[in-house]
Amino acid sequence: MSSVDISSSIAQIESAGYVVLPGALPPESVTEISTALDAMLKADDEAWGAERLVEIRERGAQRNLAAADRSFARLLEDSPALEIVDAMLGPRAILNCFDALTLFPGQGRYPWDYHTDLMDVTGVAFPPSRIPGVNVLYYVDRVREENGATWVVPGSHLTLVDAPDPEVMAPLSVPLEVEPGDAVVFDARIWHCAGTNGSDVPRTLIKTLFTSHWYRPQMDFTRAVPAEVLAAFDDRARRYLGVENVPPVTVEELRMRLFQGGGGAMSATKG
Repeated sequence: MSSVDISSSIAQIESAGYVVLPGALPPESVTEISTALDAMLKADDEAWGAERLVEIRERGAQRNLAAADRSFARLLEDSPALEIVDAMLGPRAILNCFDALTLFPGQGRYPWDYHTDLMDVTGVAFPPSRIPGVNVLYYVDRVREENGATWVVPGSHLTLVDAPDPEVMAPLSVPLEVEPGDAVVFDARIWHCAGTNGSDVPRTLIKTLFTSHWYRPQMDFTRAVPAEVLAAFDDRARRYLGVENVPPVTVEELRMRLFQGGGGAMSATKG
């Protein structure tokens, strides 16, 4: 697994909006993950029906990987990208979504579907030292423009425009061309879109979107992941999965959390 220069990586993200991490996953991990995803795709087609999944635009979208094969645990426990995530979001960052996304031959959204991963806060100004989310994409295939590279608009994470013209965005964008095992870390506010897969084979990536603790996750992972699976993750992964972010349900639990959280939390309740 490659090492990461955190300061340099963050500087690139702050200026361009993204950074590529070559070799973030070792080859054996890529093989394990690819095998697991193939099995999940087959099971999904059998359970839901491929035609139905196509109809609802979900075929090839493997959701909630935290509850699936253990090979995905590495992405929440010891990926080098996680040091960047925590450095940028702080020690309370949580996981918003953990999905695999497959682009089948002939599929694509370029150049008309530019979006950000946190559309609710698109166009909102944040202090330079605070961003609402960081996305980490992991690639299990070699990706080039021809087989559906993700297109990003460098620097667009800094814009306050909430609905830019795709005709303006397209010539400013660049394709993320990567090798199996590479990762791309980007500010979740950057404008991007999936390219068109003009090859005859699918291309797959894994999306791990992390946010500040106040942003509502796509799923309640504390309930979506079986208790025995959740218990097998390390402390940082469990924090990403929201174990520390579940609201209290009794006054007693609330008071104990406030007390254990320190004087700052208690003093905030004293008005």
